[in-house]
Amino acid sequence: MKRHTTRATMAVLIATALHAIATGNMLPAFVTEKDGSMRELPTICVDSSEFVVSKLKDRGTHQAFGVVTNAQDFMHILKLYVERELTDRKAEQAAGQTSKAPA
Repeated sequence: MKRHTTRATMAVLIATALHAIATGNMLPAFVTEKDGSMRELPTICVDSSEFVVSKLKDRGTHQAFGVVTNAQDFMHILKLYVERELTDRKAEQAAGQTSKAPA
């Protein structure tokens, strides 16, 4: 598991207290980009209990952003936003291709 966490570019930990804390303990705080620059590893912890979010931060995963909510609600909202983003990107690509077409 450590081998996988060191390659992570983002982590979303949803609704499993022990797994979230264990994974958070193995995640690096920073990742190195292809250009050599470093950035903080985005980490989101979603749980219905504030305990899990607090425990994760207390154990050293300072970069974690905690969301105290029902996991099903979070996943539903995330799906809607991802679908909207994909639709917007497709529309931008289509608009870009029509503007490049010869007249």
